[in-house]
Amino acid sequence: MPFVKTSKQLSPATLTRMQELGSAWVFKRAIQDNAATKWESWESLKSDSDTFDEIDNIWYKIGGVYWNDSADDEWLESFYKQQEALLQKIGQPNFTEFTRDGGQDGSPYILPDSKTSGKPFMQWIEEYLQTEFKIGNKDNWNPADIWLIQDEEKWKTLIENATKAPRRTKGSMKAQLSQLNQIFRILFRNRQLMGISLKKVGGGPAKYVEVNVTQEYFKKIESAQMKLTGVRCYLGTKRINIKKDTNKKSDTFGQMIVDKKAEARSIRKNLGTTGYPTIETQDTVLTIEDKDNDVTYTVQIKNTSTDRMDNLKFEPTEKGKSTARMGKATRAFVFDIMKAYGILTQFPQVHQNYPKTKTAFNRTKMNAVEKQIKNIQTKCKSLGFTADMGDVSPSLASVIGVINIKETMDRKGEAWTANSKLQQISFLNAILSLPKTGEGSVNDFCTDLIYLAAKQGRKGGFFNAGYGPFGKIY
Repeated sequence: MPFVKTSKQLSPATLTRMQELGSAWVFKRAIQDNAATKWESWESLKSDSDTFDEIDNIWYKIGGVYWNDSADDEWLESFYKQQEALLQKIGQPNFTEFTRDGGQDGSPYILPDSKTSGKPFMQWIEEYLQTEFKIGNKDNWNPADIWLIQDEEKWKTLIENATKAPRRTKGSMKAQLSQLNQIFRILFRNRQLMGISLKKVGGGPAKYVEVNVTQEYFKKIESAQMKLTGVRCYLGTKRINIKKDTNKKSDTFGQMIVDKKAEARSIRKNLGTTGYPTIETQDTVLTIEDKDNDVTYTVQIKNTSTDRMDNLKFEPTEKGKSTARMGKATRAFVFDIMKAYGILTQFPQVHQNYPKTKTAFNRTKMNAVEKQIKNIQTKCKSLGFTADMGDVSPSLASVIGVINIKETMDRKGEAWTANSKLQQISFLNAILSLPKTGEGSVNDFCTDLIYLAAKQGRKGGFFNAGYGPFGKIY
């Protein structure tokens, strides 16, 4: 049979655009057209041709693919659960616009019966933030994916009149951005302008929460205290030509076998048939618990690139929502809070400040890294847990880990992994140098890191002016 392209073969960016527009359309039908009264399940949503035909149209116009039940019905289930959670909380306000597109490809998609002139609100607010506040990425201020709006032009005019200034200084931009956030909070509470952040909903019902909207919310998160309960920084090695057999028809299914392709590459590079050792994993992971809200987060710290020297990125995930990361913690903001905690000087921020070759990783630097690893182990133990260093003896982790990092630097195409691991160790050492308890503790830092990634709080972000309000469906 010929190969038929489905949404599963599309780029993540294209599929994200499709599903966010699909959500916006279903919200429009549910709220503005009262169509949800006919939906008892996602199957009944699908049988509603006035709703489903436009979703089918979005799939074709944006993704260039036809709807495929086996590939795409899970999105209908997500749309149904999203609108159900939203309507239970906000009812049916008199919204006149349901919009997503910022015109990234020069051709914003217009939902039926939407305005056909002027910029979509997403594009307008992105450009306004760039012009007035030098904010290049809107999501670092407010991660809303779609907007539900009443009297759009009225509120654009009000925002411009209240927050534009003839002269821009850091102080004036902080004051005006705080004012912008306050206006957005008022409009959100009054159901005039609501940004919604969307995550795909799998098993179980969807949840809807409002973030950065009320003073009660801010007081709650400002009184919260999370706790660092785990550190994973593997320093052992693995051989690149060994893999788990995932072929269910194979006699060796589930067993570790030789990766023939990796072995062939090794032979071509004159590295031998057994492959060569490389650092066990490319990342480091923090486990942070919020017992007050019964939530556990993992923060993956890894190289921004997957095949070359680069800087670190920080990505928290809420346990149980692994298919929907919370979003990266903006590097500059991470450094801001490290500076506020007095530990930024312990963490050289860019990969150029770390060794990239065996020669550069001399004995003096090796000794310094050994000391950092020992410090990490000691501090973790004082916090009540053992640092997971992987397939190495805890008592020898510092010595063996440094040797493994150095050897990995000598492997073509792998030196970046060793360089990134040195950055990760440095970052861990810096945050674990904080006090165990009291103000400015390591747990205070971890709490701030999670809220930073989630874009939550009235402080932090650009100019320390806080983040915009949004509803979150997940």
